[in-house]
Amino acid sequence: MGGTRVGVAVVALLGGLLTAGAGGAAAAEPCGPAGDTARRLLGADTAESVFGVDGTGVKVGIISNSFAARGQADVDADVAAGWLPGPGNPCGYETPVTVLSEGADGEDDEGRAMAQVVHQVAPGAEILFAGSNSLDSYESGIADLIAHGASVIVDDESVGGDRPYHIDAGGRAARAAVEAGVLYIAAAGNFGVAGAPGRPSAGFPIGAWSTVAYRPTVCPGEVAALYPGELIDCLDFDPGEAEDASLTVTMPAKSLMTGSLDWAEDDGDVSTSFDYVLTVDGRTTKSTPSNPQVASAFAEIGNLSSSDPIENTVSVVRHVTPTAGTPPISVTWAQAEGYDVLIDQEYYRSTDTDVVGTTLYGHRAVPAVFSVAAMNAADSTLETYSSLGPAALYFGVPEPVVVPGPTAVGVDNLPTSNSVLGGSGWFRGTSAASPTVAAAAALVLQHTPGLSPVRLREVLTENAGTGRLLQPWDASVAPERSVGAGLIDVAATLSALTPEPTPTPDPSPTGDPTPVPVPVPGGGGSAGSPALAATGAPDAAVPAALAALAAAIGAVALLLRPRRTRHPVRRSRA
Repeated sequence: MGGTRVGVAVVALLGGLLTAGAGGAAAAEPCGPAGDTARRLLGADTAESVFGVDGTGVKVGIISNSFAARGQADVDADVAAGWLPGPGNPCGYETPVTVLSEGADGEDDEGRAMAQVVHQVAPGAEILFAGSNSLDSYESGIADLIAHGASVIVDDESVGGDRPYHIDAGGRAARAAVEAGVLYIAAAGNFGVAGAPGRPSAGFPIGAWSTVAYRPTVCPGEVAALYPGELIDCLDFDPGEAEDASLTVTMPAKSLMTGSLDWAEDDGDVSTSFDYVLTVDGRTTKSTPSNPQVASAFAEIGNLSSSDPIENTVSVVRHVTPTAGTPPISVTWAQAEGYDVLIDQEYYRSTDTDVVGTTLYGHRAVPAVFSVAAMNAADSTLETYSSLGPAALYFGVPEPVVVPGPTAVGVDNLPTSNSVLGGSGWFRGTSAASPTVAAAAALVLQHTPGLSPVRLREVLTENAGTGRLLQPWDASVAPERSVGAGLIDVAATLSALTPEPTPTPDPSPTGDPTPVPVPVPGGGGSAGSPALAATGAPDAAVPAALAALAAAIGAVALLLRPRRTRHPVRRSRA
C-alpha cells in the first residue's frame, strides 16, 4: 500500500473513530441472526464503521433457481427474523426483495439463500430476484434485472451451452449486461476435484484433463475391437516420450460422474469426430455417437457395483478421415447428483502442453464476467471444489484468449435460515461466495456512485489479497488458477477510493505549528483546546477518545497487513 493511501486511511480512521470516542455515533453491532462472519472476513464491518456504508441506494440482482418455491410463509418468517429485508424486519430494513419471476415448484430456494447472504454483508442494498431454469429464462432474467435498475447482478447458474472453448448465448447475455453498465458476477462453479489424501494426486486438482493439440497413438486392442474395419487412432495421454492411450481414474464406492469431451472446433463446422471409450469393471464400451455438428460428447463412468475403490480407464478415439484434425481437446468430470466422484487420476501434473484440473468454462469464463471462487469462513481455506482455470476461449470472442482463473474469492459456509437448501442452516459453494462479492460491490457503489463495471472490477481486484487465504493446492499449482486476485477487502477498496484531504492553511502569521491538544488528567478538557473545554465535555470524553485512538491504530494496522503478490495475467449447482 502506497504512502498516499496510508495517509487517506489514517485520516479517515482517526476522524471517524475519534468522533465516535468523543460522543459521536459508533457503528452498531450487526443486527439479525446471521452474525458478522462474512462482513468481518470481507472488511465490510470496518467499511461501515469508517465510511458509513451499508449498501443503501444500490440494487443487487440475483439469478438462481427459485426464491419462494417453498411458500410465502417461509419468506415472511425470514423477514420477521431478520434474514431478509421487508416490512417488519427487526433491524429496520423495510424494502422487501422484488421478485421479478419465480422459479419452478419443488426447487430449494437457493436464490433466497443468496439473498440472505447479500443482506448479511450489505443490509441496506435493495435486492431483486429473477428465477431461471432454462437459457430463455436466464436471458430474460438478465434483461428484467437491468430494466429494474440493478447495478450489480450475480448468478449461480449452469447455463445451457456452457462448455470449454466456447462463449455461447448465456455468455453473450452476461457480456451484454456489462456493456449496459452492470457489474456481472458469476459463481465460478463447484466442479473442482482434489486428489484424495494418501493417493498420488493428493494436493492436485484432478477434475479435468486437457491438451493444446490432439496427440494420436495406437488404440489398445480392446478399444480397436469396437471398431472393426474402421480407421481410428487414440489420444496419447502421456505428455512425455512414452505413449499411453488410456487415462486411469480411481473411483470410490457409490460414485458416478459425467464426462464431457470437448474439442476446439466451431459448432456447425466440425471436421473431426471423437468418441469416449470406457473400460469399467473389465467391460469396454463406447459412448453414444454425438451430434456431428457439435464438438462435444458425453459419457457416464462410475463404481456402483463394488464396495471398494476400483480403477476405470478412459480412451478418446478419433475417426481418421481426410478432414480429421488435431484440435485442442478437453475431458471434464462433473459429479452426478447424490454420488461421490473420482479420488485419483493417473496423470495429475500439468505440463507445457497439458493442463490438469481446469473446470472454469462457459459464461463464468467470459473475460468481462467477475467469476468468484469460495473460501471457507470456518478456516479461511480455499474450497477445493471451486472451479479452476485457465480457460482457453476460441469461439464467441473477437480473438482467442486465455482467462487465467476465477477473478477473485468470496466467502462461503455461511449461516442461512432453515427454510432454504433443504433445511441445512448453512450455505456452502461458490453459490454462497458469489453473493458476498455482489454485496461488497454494492458497498463500494454506495461510497462511489457511478463507477463503471470496468473500474469497479479494477478497484475490487487491486485491493483484494491472498494474505489471509490458505491454499489447499500443491505449490506447483499457480495461484492465479484458483484464487485470481485473492479475497475481496471492502475496507481497503474504499480507502483506495477516498481522495486525499486538502491541507488546511496554516492560520499562524509566524508559521508556527498549531498546538496539538494534550490531554490533562482530570481537567475535563485539554491544554490548548478551548473548543473542547467550551463544550462542557465530561471527563469520560478524554479516555474515550484515547480508546478510540487505540482502536484507530489497530484498524490502520489491519489496512497495512501484507497484500497479495501480483501475478501476470456442494451443492450440485454453482
